[in-house]
Amino acid sequence: MRILHLDPDDIDSPLAGGGPVRTFEICRRLARRHEVTVLTPTFPGSTPEKLREGVRYLRLGRRVREHGSSHHLTYLAALPRAVRRHPHDLLVEDFMPPCSVTWVPLFLPAPRTRIASVQWFFAREYTSWLKLPFHWGEHVGLRLHRHFVVLTEAMQRTIERRRPGAVCRMLPNGVDERLFAQPLQAGRDLLFLGRLEIQQKGLDLLLQALARIAPAQRPTLYLAGNDQEPAALARWLADTGTGAHVRCLGPVDAAGRAHWLQRCRAVVVPSRYETFGMVIAEAEAAGTPVIVWDEAPMNEVASPAARRVPAFDVAALAQAMRDAVDEPDEAVLQRGEAARRHARRYDWDRIAAAQEAFYEEVHEAVRTRRPLPATALGSAPR
Repeated sequence: MRILHLDPDDIDSPLAGGGPVRTFEICRRLARRHEVTVLTPTFPGSTPEKLREGVRYLRLGRRVREHGSSHHLTYLAALPRAVRRHPHDLLVEDFMPPCSVTWVPLFLPAPRTRIASVQWFFAREYTSWLKLPFHWGEHVGLRLHRHFVVLTEAMQRTIERRRPGAVCRMLPNGVDERLFAQPLQAGRDLLFLGRLEIQQKGLDLLLQALARIAPAQRPTLYLAGNDQEPAALARWLADTGTGAHVRCLGPVDAAGRAHWLQRCRAVVVPSRYETFGMVIAEAEAAGTPVIVWDEAPMNEVASPAARRVPAFDVAALAQAMRDAVDEPDEAVLQRGEAARRHARRYDWDRIAAAQEAFYEEVHEAVRTRRPLPATALGSAPR
């Protein structure tokens, strides 16, 4: 089968998140039996084409002067022509800003086998931020798809509510198998791992919580990731008076992530919204306890050993951070073992096999014009 995958991000991009990691891990396994091409935006230093473990990556779009979003805007504009130019049996569309959907299906002949992969679904947040009705585009654009890959049960419920008749397959993200091999240890400090964004990632809430801990008992907080808002982060560090207890590590590679996950006592995930929360799964695979909001999807991805805090309650988050630091080492290790057992479900090989099976089911259903029935919740591989 010829698979054409649309991904708004690339793992080589300095601003890459978890989405392109999933694309690569799934596609490199499918490339053993299928012809897989991925269309991504350009980024500084990118080449027009790259081959990774049998997966062909083609970069579309360009930077326009100093416009920071121009890579993605020109990528969106180039997609319809590029999709028509590359023969394929199955089109997989990763949702992306600002409307989630790309509207590419409008430019394709029907019937055409296509699947939407819901790795971004925050058009309403963009509407609030930029004061433009992106959520209208998302609402209407959902009707262009019937088949969806979703990462959590919470998102499956959302899609089935918003798009009646949807056929969803719930397939979570996976984690690097090497994380399970790391020896368990009870570190001393706290870690935030991910893009350093104030609003989505909740860094303002995290720093406010850290400030509520008395300086004498305040743990060191490490921030690992690309700093996308350095001026805003500097202001929050100054305003909360936490600068002396925060260490910014900058971007870290896979080896660096593994090192810091093992070194720290707990990982704090204060995101206001996510579609999955890959850092949660990675931390637990490494045997490091996590602190999350008791809010979907973070509370769904995390193990029963995680500390769940009432959503966006800064005082409760501060207490959870104190509790994590004060907990006896033996209890930390027991919590880490339970978290690692839970994370075993996030296995890329099983997830890729299930996703391949869904691709083939949808392709056969479209070819024979025998629609698939909507699937029930709980379809993730276990």
